[in-house]
Amino acid sequence: MKNGNLYVFDSWNTDEARLTIVGQATLYSTSREATGKNHYAVSLDSIALLETNVIKNSGSATAMTVFTGITAAVTIFCISNPKACFGSCPTFYVSDGDSMRLQAEGFSSSISPSLEATDIDALYQARPSQGELIVEMRNEALETHVVRKVDLLVVPKLNGQRVFHGEDRQFWQTARIVSPISATAPEGDCLSGLVAPDGKERLSLADDTYLGEKETIELEFPVGSGQRCGLVVGCRQTLLPTYLLYQTFAYMGNDAGHWLAEIERKKLGGDQGTIERLIGGIEVFTQGPDEQWHSTGMIDEHGPLATDVHLVPLPNLNSTNNKVSVKLHMTKGAWRLDYVALAELSEPVKPIRLHPNILLRDNQEDQQAQALLLDSTKVLVTLPGDRYTLKYQLPDTGTDCEFFLESRGYYLEWIRKEWVEEENPFLLAEMFLAPERALRRLAPQFKRVEAQLEDSFWRSRYAKP
Repeated sequence: MKNGNLYVFDSWNTDEARLTIVGQATLYSTSREATGKNHYAVSLDSIALLETNVIKNSGSATAMTVFTGITAAVTIFCISNPKACFGSCPTFYVSDGDSMRLQAEGFSSSISPSLEATDIDALYQARPSQGELIVEMRNEALETHVVRKVDLLVVPKLNGQRVFHGEDRQFWQTARIVSPISATAPEGDCLSGLVAPDGKERLSLADDTYLGEKETIELEFPVGSGQRCGLVVGCRQTLLPTYLLYQTFAYMGNDAGHWLAEIERKKLGGDQGTIERLIGGIEVFTQGPDEQWHSTGMIDEHGPLATDVHLVPLPNLNSTNNKVSVKLHMTKGAWRLDYVALAELSEPVKPIRLHPNILLRDNQEDQQAQALLLDSTKVLVTLPGDRYTLKYQLPDTGTDCEFFLESRGYYLEWIRKEWVEEENPFLLAEMFLAPERALRRLAPQFKRVEAQLEDSFWRSRYAKP
């Protein structure tokens, strides 16, 4: 409960009309003293989190239910390494003109109701057909997805210019896009992997002794000073952050429900001094007129599934011989870079917002699910294997358009039985109170499985029989 009490139900049902959990339960105080068994009707508004090992869709209650003790063996590739099970929020597939392609993942860092967030992803390769854009939303993991909205943002392109969503939350038209003329990483020249959004990613391996160790990539672009520019970066995370999240759940063990409820009570969380902060994002540095390097932006989009394209607006650049230099600073082994460019910015633009005008489930129109996504006070809850098709009728703009997907919601990981076996309150405390020490201790453990993680992860996507 939000007040710290605990109800343990022998049997229960959801009263949708009254939004309550009803059944026989034992009530425990905040000090966990039992006050006897009785028949209770508990309002969902007063609940921090529900925990059960019985998998069923219980209507409104499912949106705050953590399923625990689920075996990873339901997907065979999770057996050898439960920390490599596929996951990280809803996946969105959009046609690239040839086939449906994974182009976005929603609200990847929102792992509990109180962390609900809005995510905007560029559909960089989207190709509509006959005035319509079709998006498939799938739940391919052992997770509960709670989706409040999935809107399509459409921006007409002037004279073929591309549009990017900036870390300043604005949409920018570009006058010109310039590829780097050099890119140097610790391993040497990495230019060939960054000049095109082709899926040929530049990545490194994590450090052997400290998983928070940093690295720097130095870039040069042929552009003069005084031009308003932004750095375009196409990237996604590696499985290092996912592994660390799953390891944290494993240390929670049988008390995972308690700790997730503590997040809801605002007694746990925040990234100051935590592992999340130490792993961090991709920090962008530019040289000012004083020729000193200054931090000018950060890319911190969570999620290992889909490459997203970001824009970091830059201040006036210091040009030497019509070249400018940019540095990217990030954690070793934590990021996959697919594309880097410098865009000359023309002006910010406002997108056209579209709601899905048709929603299908199993090829049948589902007006009830569509109504949930159109009502900001309600949510659409999906379980593993669920798949929805969202259709958007595009406006007649008379020109090509850029597309972005704006999703809002959160997701709840199903706590695997194999994780619970590693329950350790002392190491859990270390993850939050001494994160640097935890990243050093976990380095050898992660390095033993790093090479196999990616293959196991993608092979363990959940699909209904």
